[in-house]
Amino acid sequence: MIQALLLAVWAGLCTWDQYGPHLGFRKPLLASVGVGIILGNLPLAIMIGATMELMWLGVNNIGAYVPPDVISGTIVGASLGIMSGTDTASAIALAVAIGVPTATLVQQLNILVMTTNITFLHGADKAAESGEFNSVDKYFWAAACCFFLTRAVPVFIATGIGSYVIEDIMAFLQNQVPWVLSGFSTAGGVMPAVGLAMLLTMMMKKDMWIFLVLGFVFAAYMSLPTVGVALLAAAAAGVYDLIIEGQKKAPAIAADTVTPAGDNDDEEYDL
Repeated sequence: MIQALLLAVWAGLCTWDQYGPHLGFRKPLLASVGVGIILGNLPLAIMIGATMELMWLGVNNIGAYVPPDVISGTIVGASLGIMSGTDTASAIALAVAIGVPTATLVQQLNILVMTTNITFLHGADKAAESGEFNSVDKYFWAAACCFFLTRAVPVFIATGIGSYVIEDIMAFLQNQVPWVLSGFSTAGGVMPAVGLAMLLTMMMKKDMWIFLVLGFVFAAYMSLPTVGVALLAAAAAGVYDLIIEGQKKAPAIAADTVTPAGDNDDEEYDL
């Protein structure tokens, strides 16, 4: 239960990072590091976090869209995957199977809290208009606590109470239906490929696939190390950005250089 409490606090702190300093702890790979430290299995936690990072690499808030909560999904999935005590592949598959629905559930809680936090926003506006600036901080921290609890409470319930349920389920699977764990192991081996495929679908756009092919040629046929490919990619991105910016500025420069007819008639020549 102490570990569950620490995991809940860690989930809340990662949430504050999402709305505050943006240190990166809201990402699955770094969120799983805290799980590994708390549960004492850092290598497995990082492997689970890396798998979920591939799955959720392109998940971001765009406009009014609220994505699945990768923080709670990663922490709950990695925690229960480690607590299951199975081999690495099975733990990864179990973590993904548990983490995805958890992230979707907390997504709904997040939408609810964002809606109710409007009351704190209006209260802070009224306090600012009346000059009660100390009250603005109170409204701010009240809203922050709501975000903290939306992650901390589900994580505590899942890891504190759910861990016992997971132990019973894993004992049943090992003794009665061992083929299920074999399926988990196979699925765990496929998960990184699925995550990479999801990433590739984002990269295979109209103007991006050329760079993907170049990177593949450099790595597969020219045996260029990863750092070398990354440096070439950075240089190519800089050149690409310069070209695009140049194309945007060209019409504006052309418009500025065009002189309307008749403007030269009144010019004075400095002899």
